[in-house]
Amino acid sequence: MATTSRKTTTKPAGRGAAAKKKRVGNPKPVDWRPIVLKALSRVPVVREACQAAGITRMTLWRARKDDPDFNQAVEDAIEDGIDCAEQEAFRRAVTGFEEPVVHKGELAWLYEPVLDEKGAIQRDEKGDVIMRPVRGEDGKLVPLTIRKHSDQLLSLILKGRRKQVYADRIEQTGAGGGPIEIDATKRAARVAALMAAAAQRKAAAGGNGE
Repeated sequence: MATTSRKTTTKPAGRGAAAKKKRVGNPKPVDWRPIVLKALSRVPVVREACQAAGITRMTLWRARKDDPDFNQAVEDAIEDGIDCAEQEAFRRAVTGFEEPVVHKGELAWLYEPVLDEKGAIQRDEKGDVIMRPVRGEDGKLVPLTIRKHSDQLLSLILKGRRKQVYADRIEQTGAGGGPIEIDATKRAARVAALMAAAAQRKAAAGGNGE
């Protein structure tokens, strides 16, 4: 019986799996400068801005030193951040802020009277108004708050903006509330002592330079 042999052929090796993969070039470097400027305009803290951009403080320092325009942009962004902080301080001092009420270590909740279909307040058998907790649009309970103001912040704002009126002043007076009298002899001795001390420092500096 004749036998037939099957010829097997092997596919010639190509460029290999590695060659088939699409080569990816170096990723384009991210411009971190806009990130720094945006972060500083919100929170004027260099450390946080550098962390947001993923750079070091030294990198930012070198960029500011080499690029005057960027350095000015950083200064402007910091000023914007300070303006935001000042605006928030003014709001808390003048407009006020809502602080949750805590009663016996627990958060107090806001309640409202229960109304019937006609809008009349419902009462129980004893005549007391029936109350129910208030819920927000998200269905969660609304905490009871009280509006407060910061007198300390208001004082700082006025002192900063109206120094001639609200700044702290220290007045020194002499006996009986009158002007301080300076003895001419003591003043002359004080001036002579200062001049002698200056001459000694100058002489010592000259001796060290030889």
